[in-house]
Amino acid sequence: MYSERIESCGKRLAKALAIRNIRQADLAQMTNIPKSSLSLYLKDAYEPKQDRIFVIAQALRVSEAWLMGYDVPMEKEIEKENS
Repeated sequence: MYSERIESCGKRLAKALAIRNIRQADLAQMTNIPKSSLSLYLKDAYEPKQDRIFVIAQALRVSEAWLMGYDVPMEKEIEKENS
């Protein structure tokens, strides 16, 4: 579905935090993900599992695919309802 990744999840997470002006501690509180886990993600020591990708993307208002490092728009597309 997606092409190869162009950036790591950690780099994208750092960008999203900077763009949204959210501190790591704030994200930890918003997502109930320990600060230590977020720190490991930011260092690219570990990559978050899909459930955490979803929670982080929701909190930062970004696309899950973008957060994972794929070449897609950062903003999540809102599905249009057929009237």
